[in-house]
Formats: sequence, structure tokens, C-alpha cells
Amino acid sequence: MSAKTAYRLTAKGSAEIAAKPGKLNPGLKVLLTAIGSRITEEELRTKFPRAGNIGAALAQLVAGEHIEAIVASVKPKAAEDDDLDFSAEPQPTAKPKVTKSDDLESFLSERPKEPTLQQRKQAEGTLSGARRLKAGYEISILNRPGKPLAPRNGGSKHIVLVIDSHEAEALAAAHGLMQGGFEVRGAGNKAEIVAALGKTPPDLIIMDVELHDTVGLDVLGKLHEHPQFKSTPIIVVTARAERDDIVAALAYGASGYLNKPVKPETLLRYAKDALGLP
Repeated sequence: MSAKTAYRLTAKGSAEIAAKPGKLNPGLKVLLTAIGSRITEEELRTKFPRAGNIGAALAQLVAGEHIEAIVASVKPKAAEDDDLDFSAEPQPTAKPKVTKSDDLESFLSERPKEPTLQQRKQAEGTLSGARRLKAGYEISILNRPGKPLAPRNGGSKHIVLVIDSHEAEALAAAHGLMQGGFEVRGAGNKAEIVAALGKTPPDLIIMDVELHDTVGLDVLGKLHEHPQFKSTPIIVVTARAERDDIVAALAYGASGYLNKPVKPETLLRYAKDALGLP
């Protein structure tokens, strides 16, 4: 058993989260919302891999008495998690392992199957009944579950993975979703997507199809071919509003489509609809 520094909210921090808009800037407020009753700097870096200097931000929140540092005991990594431990040295006589992340990265590198004619027709039919908004198209959730979906990790919070290469937009989306009661992870490139999916599978994925180092539509299509993620609802949130873009996303399996910019309350409503939540 080892010890490391963790952080938790103070009464002042809880009050700041509840305040609208509050005194902190949006970036610090997102970080504050993610801290909760106990979290380490390492865990925060995992949640927000594209964030800037998290250590300096934590120091600022401690100085402002929004959070306090505590000593947390950390158990050694369990043996069954070894396939995700990239720091472990391989045994001299053992053959190199193929980790879950290796498998997933290879899978996502392949081209997805082209949508069938029936899938394209269904997407066209959905689009023909969509409402045109000032900001673009808003497509209703296609397969809203008949009853609320329980969190896959057995906990009290659903996990939402936000895939977006635009850091400011990703943070804004994360802030609104966390305020709505979700646990949020972020990914902005292919490596971060693989890392995020290699943990507890998300209950919902919200993604932009305009990504810096990979084709977003290919990722969308491959996720719906993967046995672990094929039933995971995926909402596309992007600045692309051409008819062909929307039809392609829906044909590849998107549960919904929103055109940026999206209001936080709209995104939260769609997230809850996709999971069958009130």
C-alpha cells in the first residue's frame, strides 16, 4: 500500500459549482466539478488528456480554498489489469502480449463496411422529417430505449466519452454534462480515443467527425462493428451540416446529429434521451 496526494472539494468549492456563473473561469470550473470527494492529479490528467497545466490549476484552487489536499492510499495494481499496464516489463521467457488497446487500435485503423442501401434509405427518411434550425440540423434520437439504461460500470453515474479535437468546445460540453450528473471522459485524437475506450466502456459517446489525425466517420462506423460498442449510442456533434454529411453519419450508426454551436442544455437533453433518462 502506497500513498499519494489527492484532492477533494471544500464547502467553498461546492458553492462555486452551484453558483451561476460563479467567480472562476470556465476551465477552472470544469476541473473543480470533476474533483468531487476524492481524485488525484493523475486521474484528472486521464479525464482531460488535452488540458494544460493541471498541476498549476490545482494549486490555484487550493490557494483559493476551493479544494484541499489529502493523503490517499493506493492499492497495487491488480493482476487482472496487467494487460492495460504499459509500464510493466515483460518476462524474459514470455512472448510479447497483445493488449486490449493494441487490438482496439488495430481494429479502428481498418476501414468500416460501407452502409447498405437500406441503411442509407433509413437515414434519408430520418433527415426528411428533421427540423431545420438556425444553427443547422437537429435530428431526433433514432433508438431511444424503452427504459432507462443502467450504467455499464455498475455505479451511480453514466459515463460519457466526448471525442472532439477542439479543446474549448470539448471542455464546454464536458462542463454541461458534468453539471447534469454524468461522469465525463475526453479524447481529441486517435491515441486518446483508444486509451479512453480501453477503460470501462462508456454508456454514451458524443463525437465530432472532424478529427485532426483520423477520419471521424470511419471511427463511428468501426465502433458500431465492435461487439463491445455496437450497442453504445453515439451522438454526432459537428459543424458539418451538409445533407450528405448527415446522411452518412446516420447510415454509419449515429443515434443523433447536432450541428455546432450547441447549447449545453440541448446537448444534455440529447444525452439523457439517448440513455432513456427523464
